[in-house]
Amino acid sequence: MTDLLASIIDDALAQADELPELDAVRAEVWASDLVALAMEAGPDGPARVIDALVAAGGPGPAAALWAIDAIADGVELGDPALEPAPSWVGDLLTSTCEAAWLVSDWRGASAAFRFVDAADERHVVLVDLVPGLAGAAETAGEATVGPSALLDSVADEDTKLRSEPVPATDLAARVAAAVRSTSEPSASLVAVGRVLAARLSTLGVETLEPPVWVEADVPAIPERDPDDDAWATAVVRRAFDLDARLDGHGVEISAAAAMLRDAAATDAPLAQWLAASVGPVDLDELDIEVVLGALAATVAPATLAPLSAEARRAVLELEFADWLGAVLGLARAGAGTSVDPSLLVDHINRCPEVTTDIPKADRDRVAWAFAVVTEPWGALGLVEDGTLTSLGGSLLPAVLVHAWAPR
Repeated sequence: MTDLLASIIDDALAQADELPELDAVRAEVWASDLVALAMEAGPDGPARVIDALVAAGGPGPAAALWAIDAIADGVELGDPALEPAPSWVGDLLTSTCEAAWLVSDWRGASAAFRFVDAADERHVVLVDLVPGLAGAAETAGEATVGPSALLDSVADEDTKLRSEPVPATDLAARVAAAVRSTSEPSASLVAVGRVLAARLSTLGVETLEPPVWVEADVPAIPERDPDDDAWATAVVRRAFDLDARLDGHGVEISAAAAMLRDAAATDAPLAQWLAASVGPVDLDELDIEVVLGALAATVAPATLAPLSAEARRAVLELEFADWLGAVLGLARAGAGTSVDPSLLVDHINRCPEVTTDIPKADRDRVAWAFAVVTEPWGALGLVEDGTLTSLGGSLLPAVLVHAWAPR
């Protein structure tokens, strides 16, 4: 038995004791994640987990086996003793869809379904939809199964979310097509994949295979052209007095640096940009160097290995001219300017220093890439409520110069 599989079994046995106190939906999600993890350990992983649960016996393992049996087609239980049955066993796979929406904001669009089960418990299934490049098929990003309260934010005007009711069967077909087109599924999509397939099957989607974890092939970073970097840096320096723009922002920069150091200590998602930066960034450096280093990694990382698969794709798809046009446009417009990624594409197409345009077929994909790589802007104080702050307008030109400096 591999160390990974042994760890998965130990965790499953420890967690199983809590299963009888849950409900059918949470049990289904737990079982979906468990089977996906076990398959990562090898093709016989699920069978080995089931053997361990059968050998353990008792209410918790029995509940786990009921949930696995419901959610995992193709996983053979054999003839284990499934007693005592949990109180929620009759509610397994009884969920039906009440409504569906296409929800969108500046980051992109998500499919949202609300389901209700036989116990009259409601939950939602959310799947991010990632546009393709140059007419390529849409793919699936992060996926979530959670309480119906997750959709409460749609009614909150402050979130600036837009929602459009859509026929559930049409949206289910769109999500299924996106899942089938996804070659490197996110960890969350793999974890809830069996629940997602079960829910979509009630909406006319047949034979949707749950996604499996794919060990990402980390591509090499393309060789940078020093002439392009030097030209783009010169454009930024001609447009702005970088030192003068940073005056008066010491407190905000220190706060951003503290957040990055905390992210590194807790391994928060923000820390991936520190790890991908040139050096990588020494956290003992001056605050401004820490902040510039992390933000520059979103433009020109030194390595892709620490980045999530989504971040890798986004970084590789944005060219220096895209960054130049977007940042020049934002910084010239100043604080209060919207940072909606679609508007960043407009800045690129309108920038007098950039001679290339983003074609209509690529707009959504380029906007998606900007949404991914600009996510640190909000955490570090460059963006607030969807608009550029004074710090953001002052700092972003310096970020480009830092990113394009000779290595």
